[in-house]
Amino acid sequence: MDGAVWSRRAVLAGAGLAAVGAAAAAGPLAPEARAASAPDVDRLLATPAFLVAHRGGSRDWPEMSAFAYERAAALGADALELSLSRTADGVWFGLHDGTLDRTSGTQGFKASEHTWAEVASYRISPSGTVDRTQPRRPYARLEELLERWGGRRVLFVDPKAVSSRFHPELVAALRRVPSSQDWVVAKAPVATTSWADAARREGWRSWGFCWARELDADPGLLTRTAASWDLLGLDVGAPDARWAEVAGLGRPVLAHVLTTPAQLQRARALGTAGAVVSDLVAVLPARP
Repeated sequence: MDGAVWSRRAVLAGAGLAAVGAAAAAGPLAPEARAASAPDVDRLLATPAFLVAHRGGSRDWPEMSAFAYERAAALGADALELSLSRTADGVWFGLHDGTLDRTSGTQGFKASEHTWAEVASYRISPSGTVDRTQPRRPYARLEELLERWGGRRVLFVDPKAVSSRFHPELVAALRRVPSSQDWVVAKAPVATTSWADAARREGWRSWGFCWARELDADPGLLTRTAASWDLLGLDVGAPDARWAEVAGLGRPVLAHVLTTPAQLQRARALGTAGAVVSDLVAVLPARP
């Protein structure tokens, strides 16, 4: 990466840190301030080229850490995406995979077979970020993230590899924050229609995403599943023909997962409603 881009990254990251510090100094939002700034999915969908922070900005900071979400919000992400796992003692927390292996360097450490106390003894590596020298960060419990962001940002919530029998438990956790129908978007691969069904019962919107390679392997995938989802998603690098196919289903479509301004430009040219972004520091300045 050239010096100009690194310089811009440093400036934006510093600005985000300053904003986080100011928010911390101000203390928790008063109920009136919270209501005034309450998120709304309809308003998000009406925002041109809205951006969702993928795992809190997984190319910028240790993914799905509380730190990452603070920075993503401070830099101006319109919504935050959470991928969740569940421990053996019933604690939901930010984790994209079934194991801690990729994010913490463990070997065969399945979250579902360990307690939260065991998970919490590890830290999230910055190895997947642009700056691999930054500190490791703790894993974040869903309870912690909801305390900070529930009712304050639109949250795209994905139960990932957790069995659908635990979906009612996750629904109950999200419902503890008032007006969940205004700020929850249930997110999952298009084939996971059980989560979309749970969302519909709660009055939540849902986003089912797929990849062009999946449609190549299973041409009937969208035919079987698209009706379950309010929003659809396709990878930004998919061929134009695939984009036309998904857009033709008549639902808002989000591009994923973006890391460059050029990809944002392509997403806009394709007429996407928004985009899921992992490198916010690189992409946010390119947003109109």
